Amino acid sequence: FDVKNDALPEEAWVNCDECQSWVHQVCALFNGRTNRSKAKYTCPNCVLKRGDTVGFPVSKQKFMKGAGDIAKCEMSDSIEEGVQRALGVAYQERSKEQGVSLDDVEKANDLYVRVLTSVEKKQHVGEEMIQWYGDNGCPSDFPVRSKCITLFQKIHGVDTLLFAMYVYEYDQNCPAPNRRRVYISYLDSVQYFEPKCYRTTVYQTILMEYLRYVKSRGFHTAHIWSCPPTPGDDYVFFVHPSHQLIPREDMLRSWYHNTLDKAKGEGIVIRSTTLYDEYFNKETASTEFRHREDPLGLPYFEGDYIPGEIETVIKQLREKGVQKSSRTSDPVMEHLKNNIGKMKDNFIVVHLRNRRFAAAVERGDDVSNWLEDSDEELVRSKRAKINGKEARPTLSPFDGSGGFGSKPGLPAGGSLKSETGSKKRGLDEIEPAISGHMAKLDRRTTTVKDTSDEDPAVEGDLFESRQQFLNYCQTTHCQFDELRRAKHSTLMVLFQIHNPTAPKFLQQCSACYRDITHGYRYHCDNCKNYDLCEECYEPVSTGKWAQKDDRFKHDVSHTFTAVDLEGFDEVSKSGEDRQEALKTHIELLEHSGTCAGSPGCQLQNCEKMKRLFEHVKSCDVKPKTGCKVCTRLLSLCVLHARLCPIRGQCPIPFCDRIRERNQRVRKQQQLMDERRRQAQNELYQTGE
Repeated sequence: FDVKNDALPEEAWVNCDECQSWVHQVCALFNGRTNRSKAKYTCPNCVLKRGDTVGFPVSKQKFMKGAGDIAKCEMSDSIEEGVQRALGVAYQERSKEQGVSLDDVEKANDLYVRVLTSVEKKQHVGEEMIQWYGDNGCPSDFPVRSKCITLFQKIHGVDTLLFAMYVYEYDQNCPAPNRRRVYISYLDSVQYFEPKCYRTTVYQTILMEYLRYVKSRGFHTAHIWSCPPTPGDDYVFFVHPSHQLIPREDMLRSWYHNTLDKAKGEGIVIRSTTLYDEYFNKETASTEFRHREDPLGLPYFEGDYIPGEIETVIKQLREKGVQKSSRTSDPVMEHLKNNIGKMKDNFIVVHLRNRRFAAAVERGDDVSNWLEDSDEELVRSKRAKINGKEARPTLSPFDGSGGFGSKPGLPAGGSLKSETGSKKRGLDEIEPAISGHMAKLDRRTTTVKDTSDEDPAVEGDLFESRQQFLNYCQTTHCQFDELRRAKHSTLMVLFQIHNPTAPKFLQQCSACYRDITHGYRYHCDNCKNYDLCEECYEPVSTGKWAQKDDRFKHDVSHTFTAVDLEGFDEVSKSGEDRQEALKTHIELLEHSGTCAGSPGCQLQNCEKMKRLFEHVKSCDVKPKTGCKVCTRLLSLCVLHARLCPIRGQCPIPFCDRIRERNQRVRKQQQLMDERRRQAQNELYQTGE
């Protein structure tokens, strides 16, 4: 018989110090990480019986930092403002539909858009790709900035994580063909948004406003692989609600196209096409945009269909003995054309800027003096129906980004006529239109930005990649299948965000099997994985309990190390100060790793860092003990390893081991990408 791994572990309990009753930690929103040895807990029932919350606000500010306390940035503010504008329009429409005043319309309140991670990475090109096309100028890696954009909503007074989107930004310094492109990698949500009538509007607006923001920074194209997760896989959130079904392919494509249609109406997007029509179909490919006739001309994104398929195809060609120069046309390109042609609607290419600019970027031309969009293509994308007919705007063809329809007093399409087209507008109506028109003419003298990111880097190991966050949720049982669990999971996630130095994972007591949350944890110095809580330490280590039950038997000659779980430091520095300090320490770390030291080097901090190296190498510290010196130095090594340019052995301590760990995490994510890629290949091959 088939056995499914869907059994839920028994939820942890917490004891009320007033009524001595037991409550589920999830239901009580109890955070064991903030628990202390002498802390008292009062259950919700006792609070209600008392009729007040005397004593509660004292510690609230210290331990209850929420989503609104996460640092903002220019991008999060831009997206959040766009969401509020879209909701304002939705409120007015709903007011008219229901025939009630705007004040009586139900509204979506307490929304927070935040960027939880923004880190520089190096995306490595596959080994088969490098071996096959290395002589043709194939780059070994692509520098990229990875970001995680999230939406929180306060539901019933509790912050709840509802939406997450992972994106990859390839800036001006990235080699072609990725230069000045963005890739929408993963997008996931849970259906707890309130009120639900605005859910689609808000989620689509987040994507639209992100495209608007990256366009303003100088990116010219966005790419989307519309592919639902395979059954049994989660993208970002661990365990979705049972009533939330996985969307079908056609439904997901429709959702994206509806979003892009709205973006076209607002002048964010010029047009959308498919990867097949852009690169493989000569009849539909842009005459202004010429690209290579081999895979080196195709955008190469982290987690996309193209990199994995290229690796598979080249392996198959090698097994068949096919040589790269044995045919006039590229065999890899032919295979990609055949496969992508069957599912071409799933690979969406979004033009944010005209193709002449994109072609210049692809060639490596100097575009520092390139003016904002000044061609008629953007205007053509914003045609509006006037009196039931398609018409061109009657104002200037020079539309940079906002579009004519976005200005007050001017209808979609930019016509200065009234809706009936039979009479002219008054002076009060024309003046705003003329002001908007002149502003767009001024935009002709504005150059396209160089894609530089004004927002500071946001370091966060928890959200660094989709797979790392998913692993954290799976290990700590942070599930989103019920609203109560989603609230508690968000509570735990927010604690980790606001306390990055706190351990993400807790050890279980090897005797009572409970998480050791507070006090001291006693780690056995002789056993590889054996820890005891304060209550179990004495009777187990002395053999007292072993006399009654063999389950508690442990060698009494073993020694234990006490680890203080309440000794981690709270974050006191601001985000900017912390990032600046990290940057300085990483530079010192990399200098000391390659420096010969005194007497050649007179830098005093260099010698201190070298002593730290020696400490880490000689310290009898295992991963589960708590040496703060080692922990902090290893954190710097992790940041260094992410961008380490050395292919072989690195002189920085633990860099090689950290890169191996990162490779395992990437491999884990690649396996999931491989499953959905194979699922799509099988689906369309079966449908032939």
